[in-house]
Amino acid sequence: MKDKQKRKKERTWAEAARMVLENFSDAPMTPKQILHVIQTKGLKEMRGTAPLACLVTMLHSQVRGDRVKNSIFFKLPGRMSLFTLKVLKHEPLCSQCFTTLPA
Repeated sequence: MKDKQKRKKERTWAEAARMVLENFSDAPMTPKQILHVIQTKGLKEMRGTAPLACLVTMLHSQVRGDRVKNSIFFKLPGRMSLFTLKVLKHEPLCSQCFTTLPA
């Protein structure tokens, strides 16, 4: 029981990757680059023998199939495993926001 109380809620791979892409990069990154930042900054506790495989699986599952619509990740088309965060498009508040002013 004490072990459970001592443990903090760990970050998921998705949370750690989002932090890296938001805070530590201005350009798309490969999973290997993302993992390197996660490890050097200590953003996620590493357990197991294949952290890169876990990260790659999470990223690819987020950008394929039914999850694409709700995913925060985007894979650059035509590129081998380059990922970035999706840019949310904001709709205008009203149709008058983009009308031209009379001269």
